Amino acid sequence: MKTLCCLVQHLLFLLSCFHSLVLSFSPSNTHLPKHHCLDDQRSPLLQLQTHLYYAHSDFTFSSKFAVWDPNTDCCSWEGVSCDSLGHVIGLDLSYKNLSDSFHSIFHLHHLHRLNLAGNYFNTTLLSYGFDKLPHLTHLNLSKSCFHDEIPVEISYLTRLVSLDLFYQDDCYWRNDDEHYYYDYPKLKLEKPNLKTLIKNLKFLTELYLDEVDISSESSKWCETTSQPASAESVMVWFRRSIMSFTLNTCFPFQTCP
Repeated sequence: MKTLCCLVQHLLFLLSCFHSLVLSFSPSNTHLPKHHCLDDQRSPLLQLQTHLYYAHSDFTFSSKFAVWDPNTDCCSWEGVSCDSLGHVIGLDLSYKNLSDSFHSIFHLHHLHRLNLAGNYFNTTLLSYGFDKLPHLTHLNLSKSCFHDEIPVEISYLTRLVSLDLFYQDDCYWRNDDEHYYYDYPKLKLEKPNLKTLIKNLKFLTELYLDEVDISSESSKWCETTSQPASAESVMVWFRRSIMSFTLNTCFPFQTCP
């Protein structure tokens, strides 16, 4: 009996040693490296931060945009999301009243989602290289004071699921104490036209064009949106996009003849 007790004690001791040995090699104790933001991802973000300012509705700057601590992992920064390899795949700077240049964003070639809605950029989109972001699936540029042509480079983003260019006008309405007036060109869809914009966007399901000037496209909406190779299932929003439509115009959400 005594021998049996000793044997059990030895067995328990060996099991305890084995358990300790297993724990010592577990992932929590082997200090496996975590996936941090890569240097070539951190650098464009820091450049972006130095270029952006908070702005008022009249486009005057108030203070620098300085919310990201360069001494911390940029994957933990507000509005930034990364994949497991440390690439920045999401950037959300929406509704922060930001202004000035955002060119450095286009060095983040792994971006899937970019949201710049609700800012005061007051510029055209023509100087920005959207074709440098080939992985984009969601692009939101709404209500950020963009004007002039929608750049053709957006049509090269073949993975886009959602494109939002909604309502840029609010920035440019002015009041001279007698009446309101609009003092800047609209964001317009002309070159490229609608067909060119969406012909390569095979995955596009949402396209928001509210208040975008699409006057050159009024007679072609039905033809373009019924092309099965381009946008058969695209839901297009363009309330008040143009005032020259007649009631019998063939809209994308109606049945085309």
